[in-house]
Amino acid sequence: MIDNAMLELTDVGYSWPGGTESLGPLSASIPRGRWVAVIGPNGAGKSTLLRLIGAFWKPSHGTIHVAGQNVANITAPRRAQLMAFVPQSLETSFDLTVREVVELGALNQLSWRDRMPLHEQPSPKAQQIMAETAVAPLQDRSFATLSGGEVKRTLLAAALVQEASLLLLDEPTAHLDPGHAMKFLNLVHAKVAQEGLTVLMAYHDLTTVSLYADIIWVMHEGQLVLNGSPEAVLGDPRLCQIYQTNLLQIPHPRTRDPLLLFP
Repeated sequence: MIDNAMLELTDVGYSWPGGTESLGPLSASIPRGRWVAVIGPNGAGKSTLLRLIGAFWKPSHGTIHVAGQNVANITAPRRAQLMAFVPQSLETSFDLTVREVVELGALNQLSWRDRMPLHEQPSPKAQQIMAETAVAPLQDRSFATLSGGEVKRTLLAAALVQEASLLLLDEPTAHLDPGHAMKFLNLVHAKVAQEGLTVLMAYHDLTTVSLYADIIWVMHEGQLVLNGSPEAVLGDPRLCQIYQTNLLQIPHPRTRDPLLLFP
């Protein structure tokens, strides 16, 4: 095991039913308190990787450790204490309010006596997180009536209330307008800086990824082909081959971080 690793992947692979290899073998680690963005073309394996780490799917081989614990050998409540997941979307047949969805994130911290029914008033932690994610005005709305952006902010609030050590984000800014996307990423960035949160994020926006990620992984055809700092990865000429298009690298006018544009 690697000292100070929040996430450690060792020869992780996944095969779709029928035996066709779709991911791996993949080995990598993330230090505590770092933000890693996973980029790559559609179908590269980014979402598959997040589902394997979150234990929604089981790897065909290899091991996944979070905070030194093999996720295959721990209980679901313990996994919920270690990891929180924000999916691209969520469909539910239950008529829950926004507040109820957010408070579901805290179930792993409650005794069985306190779990049902949900409290009539939101907990102080839930109220704080709903304010930070700008869903407090929506807390009495039915989750089913929300727009795509409102759903994403509600799911982030539920994940943050969970108070896990590792946050898994699957295309977190999809369906968000630029203002809410920036607020979403800035809030997560503050949690990384102030609370030592570790983040693994599947992401597509090459123009903003360097503004937030400490490390970038590039996946292609189920393999981890590049792993390094934003400066090193975004400056690698292989990205043009991976994305099958020309890319123009320019410095951000304020931060000087590298940005990639389509010329």
